[in-house]
Amino acid sequence: MKLWSLIVLSLALCAAAPAVDLPFKRKQQEFQTRKPNEVSETLQKGTPTERNDLSRELGILAPVPGDSAAKPSSPCVDFTKVQERTVTLRANAENVVLVADSSACDSTYLVFFDKAPKSEWRHVQTVRLTARTVHPEVAFTELIHPGVSEIVVRHEVTRDSGSLFQQDFVVLKLLHDRVEVVLTATERSQITLANRKPEETDILQQTQKSTFDLLKSTPNSSAAYRILEKQVITDNKTTVSRAVLWTWNAELERFRPTPYDGGDAKPAPPAKKPASSPAKPPSPTPK
Repeated sequence: MKLWSLIVLSLALCAAAPAVDLPFKRKQQEFQTRKPNEVSETLQKGTPTERNDLSRELGILAPVPGDSAAKPSSPCVDFTKVQERTVTLRANAENVVLVADSSACDSTYLVFFDKAPKSEWRHVQTVRLTARTVHPEVAFTELIHPGVSEIVVRHEVTRDSGSLFQQDFVVLKLLHDRVEVVLTATERSQITLANRKPEETDILQQTQKSTFDLLKSTPNSSAAYRILEKQVITDNKTTVSRAVLWTWNAELERFRPTPYDGGDAKPAPPAKKPASSPAKPPSPTPK
């Protein structure tokens, strides 16, 4: 009987006790709306604590010195310049990309924001570009669908050691709420190998230089433009030139390369202004 009374009393106390937050239970953090202009202001003029917390929240992380493969964990808080670029990265939406340059972190950060109709601004993703020796060029171009831009990056240094140097040409696109790499190709590279054997005194050097131009697509194509890559590859004294045509594959959502006979291919010319109609001759004066 005493045991039964004790059980009933325990149940009554548990039902009447107010809910308390246990010290080891993590509270669910509230979603914070981040407006691009406010983020830009904080990154440039905020206190060290504000910049540290905001950079950590947005994934603006500094690379690990001496180990490019290591996963970064420290926020980057020192920025040389932050630009706000208003673009359209997906249909029926507003987008802003912050281009944040940091010489202290040897990086250029692309911070993407998206705003759907009747919604608040939200941070989509942060992409880091290497900028230790060469500053990458970032442009927004409508490659696939008119009115929607892709991000074109030139001169990004992806490898830089004593015997190997490489710059890449990269195209980024907002797909399914993620910024994806849809094209990456070598823009410039140099490989140097010395003294491969004791009796060899020459230096083996291989280089590649590529240019990338836009070509208008054929009618009924899946994209407005194709990208023509012209390569010049040199192996010591031997030079080879070839062309590659990058075409958008709507099913794979990537640009795919095919060999191309460059021939007389020329970049897409700028849009021409409509020709003005010729002036009419004056009417004869009646006599």
